[in-house]
Amino acid sequence: MLEFNESLVAFDLEAQDAREVIEILAGKMHAQELVSVEYGAQTWERETIHPTGLPTKPFCIAFPHADADGVSCSALGVAVLRKPVIFQNMADPDEGLDVVLVFMLANRDPEEQIHTLRNLAVLFGQPEKLVELRDQTTLQGVVSWLRRELRLS
Repeated sequence: MLEFNESLVAFDLEAQDAREVIEILAGKMHAQELVSVEYGAQTWERETIHPTGLPTKPFCIAFPHADADGVSCSALGVAVLRKPVIFQNMADPDEGLDVVLVFMLANRDPEEQIHTLRNLAVLFGQPEKLVELRDQTTLQGVVSWLRRELRLS
């Protein structure tokens, strides 16, 4: 079961950099006891070695995550950024991408992770859907949209 709720969304977030986005989303997960206090640091550490930025159209996204260590309940955290922050490109780590949407995964179960990534991958390939998500004007709009499009309970 993937935990997703309004408290795991950072809407209209203004962050200095990728690390701050990861720490904010990890903090939201930790506040609900879904992950350990170290999860943000673990995720950032993994991000520096295995970047998760994707050069999707019409704007870039990232899906940072760490290993199952420190995850007590699988969860999805989402940040809709007011201004883009730089994440490194997954395919070309030397390239910085201006990321607007961040989907942070915390998964206990590798099978569940594959399922979640598959649903997200479908979404990533549809520019009009990414625009719909970015253009939501309220936190509730973002949550409703994600529940519908990702089939989250």
